[in-house]
Amino acid sequence: MRKHLNLIQFSRAFVPIFVILFHVKAFMLVYFHYNFLMLPDILKSGGVYYFFALSGFMAYYLYHNKFGNREMIKYFLYSRFIRIYPVYWIVTISVLVVMIVFPSLAPEHQQGMEDIIFSLLLIPNGSNLVLGVAWSLVHTVFFYLIFTIAFFKKSKFSITAAILWAMISFAFSIQLFNSSNILLNYLFNSYNLIFLSGIACAYIVLKVRINLYVSWILVIIGVAAFPLSWINAQYGYAALNIEIATTIASVFIIIGFSSIDLQKDVKIPKIAQYLGDASFSIYLTHYYCISALTIIFLQPMFNFLSNIVIAILFIVISVICGCFVYSFIEKPLNKRLKPLLKRNQRYDSKSIVKELKENAQ
Repeated sequence: MRKHLNLIQFSRAFVPIFVILFHVKAFMLVYFHYNFLMLPDILKSGGVYYFFALSGFMAYYLYHNKFGNREMIKYFLYSRFIRIYPVYWIVTISVLVVMIVFPSLAPEHQQGMEDIIFSLLLIPNGSNLVLGVAWSLVHTVFFYLIFTIAFFKKSKFSITAAILWAMISFAFSIQLFNSSNILLNYLFNSYNLIFLSGIACAYIVLKVRINLYVSWILVIIGVAAFPLSWINAQYGYAALNIEIATTIASVFIIIGFSSIDLQKDVKIPKIAQYLGDASFSIYLTHYYCISALTIIFLQPMFNFLSNIVIAILFIVISVICGCFVYSFIEKPLNKRLKPLLKRNQRYDSKSIVKELKENAQ
């Protein structure tokens, strides 16, 4: 089984780019009165849903051979921790410092200490997160915690609990159940089903060899479905919301790309590899980069720039800023923290060998 999937790695750039496009659209409409993308009523791109599905896919793809091994829980959680929290904390604290120095830039609802603590820990607290984009990380962290059930010894209880969780999440998603309670909506959100769809993708590609031509067709349909879902949501051609449409599109792309990766070593440009690596930093920082650029470009000295040029500059500069954060903050942090992860992995490997010997006796 290949550990590194080139096309899947390349696809990780979809998340921040799609999200950036729609945040730029919102800023251009509100502050520059320019209808960028010609989709004024669409608030979400669905890029985050791809991230959810991809997270489920990678979790199952990388760890399915370790299911039932409790020793993997610590390793799995630590690997997810260093992937998310260190750079997220640095960006969050940086934003808090800017808000303290420039109070006029703070949101109308000032974050209290409880909101800050909940934000840093990625615990759900309504819409009072310091980083607005962190709402997706709150759900991602919860999914990873739920996923650790797979590392317990296979038992009727753990399997039943997982199925029940999925069923209740589905009931909430179709509004069979309703609640105003933040915790209940968090535990049984429809987003859980998107993570599970990613797990289903991994199960399929590991069990079924899909023809290369069929795989490319799935990718083409999936990529085309994103803009088509935006147009449909804007003009109401079909009764299919963006969450469902882009989740289906994400499933097509993930199955298509991963099937190709498993059968063929597709080389991707280094810039594509780099953007995939930097996707998390780009996602975390782009909104605040666009906010700062808006303040700058609203100054009279920039009146000579056309709206389309400003929109393009928003996209390009926010991507560059995210890449800067990745190269000089996230990547060095990961380099320092990964040796601890490798030590945990060696320990786990020894534990597995020891367990096998004991069972053989």
